[in-house]
Amino acid sequence: MVLRMRLRRLTLADVPVAAQLAAEAFGGGAREARLRRYLTLEPEGWFAVEDAGTLLATGGVVRYPGFAWLGLMAVRPGRQREGLGRTVAGAAIDWARARGCPTVCLIATPAGIPLYQHLGFAPDGDSSELAGVPHLATPTEGPYEVHPWRPADTTGVARFDAPAFGADRSHLLDAYVRDFSRSAWVARDGAGALRGFLVVQDESIGPWAASDETAAGQLLDVGLAGIDRSLKAGVLDEMGERLLLARGLVRTRGLPRMRLGPAVDHASFPRLLAHASYAVG
Repeated sequence: MVLRMRLRRLTLADVPVAAQLAAEAFGGGAREARLRRYLTLEPEGWFAVEDAGTLLATGGVVRYPGFAWLGLMAVRPGRQREGLGRTVAGAAIDWARARGCPTVCLIATPAGIPLYQHLGFAPDGDSSELAGVPHLATPTEGPYEVHPWRPADTTGVARFDAPAFGADRSHLLDAYVRDFSRSAWVARDGAGALRGFLVVQDESIGPWAASDETAAGQLLDVGLAGIDRSLKAGVLDEMGERLLLARGLVRTRGLPRMRLGPAVDHASFPRLLAHASYAVG
């Protein structure tokens, strides 16, 4: 059996099977749209181990200037502790480093922490997962205008976001606003200066960043209006957690951030409040 096992690149043709594998590993529904988005963002950065044509493990990276993000590490149930996750993660890390990314970042689930520690990852801060059906608190009153995120806004949003994220991620932001154009928002002040942005996905909240609590709250009040389904958010900032708790979400677990390589410089302004995805940052 070992002789038939091989490491290879994950491709768009693998998406249906790989998405089902991720659902088996993490629970929830199949993640086809998300996986297709990740592969489009970084077509060569995703890997799989297969045995006789059956996918056993998947995962990959998305690169940004100076660092990469490792995510969606999934191993078929019943095949854990065989080194499959280590093989995929090692291939993705080596691929990113060979292309100018000395640092690799991730969000770790409890099951993944031993693997990442074995690979040399160190703690790099904390994050929280919140979930629930939102309800609007008393609407946040403030001086900002919240309007739909138009394609022409993305360049400015990327400039606003880069200091907090640690790199220009225009390609990711462009992908999310394209896929969620009806639920993507920006906040501006009276002079037209950008003060925040928010994307509400089908099942989650983020990416989300703001200059201050008022802008963050106004974005939420507009973005969550009329939503009656459960959403999740990977929250990086206590202000974001407080705002979501006030709107009916509850904290479900803490998830550590981890890093392999030199620290990434994150500015404290604006406030980066929620990830786009655990898989891509």
